[in-house]
Amino acid sequence: MKISHFPEIKAMYIKSERGVIGSKQAFDKLESKLPTLKGRKFYGLVFGTPPNDEYWACVELTANDKPEEWGNLRGVVPAGKYLQERINNWNEDVTIIGKTFQRLASENETDKSRPCVEFYRSMKEMLVRLPVK
Repeated sequence: MKISHFPEIKAMYIKSERGVIGSKQAFDKLESKLPTLKGRKFYGLVFGTPPNDEYWACVELTANDKPEEWGNLRGVVPAGKYLQERINNWNEDVTIIGKTFQRLASENETDKSRPCVEFYRSMKEMLVRLPVK
């Protein structure tokens, strides 16, 4: 676990219709719009606390992207200071993601003006980023 400052990341996103619970469906829809997943950086943004949350499945915007073809759903992964922790084999038990955020939030003062961030390094490795003051 470490604290790092991350820059703003411009992204295209699909908003989940059911918050975190609908994250897989949002990512399925997002991925179906991309010609390839190779070389892309994916993020999940959690605004609020489940079950009263909003979830965005995001992909970092590249020069070749055409967000206007998606209904112009552009957003940002906000810059700032985040507490970061790695989760290995997250796909084997996705409940570990929420449990990790809950543990980190109980031990640290969070910045509620920014979302919690999931950075998907691979299907086996994720970095969770808790916004801190």
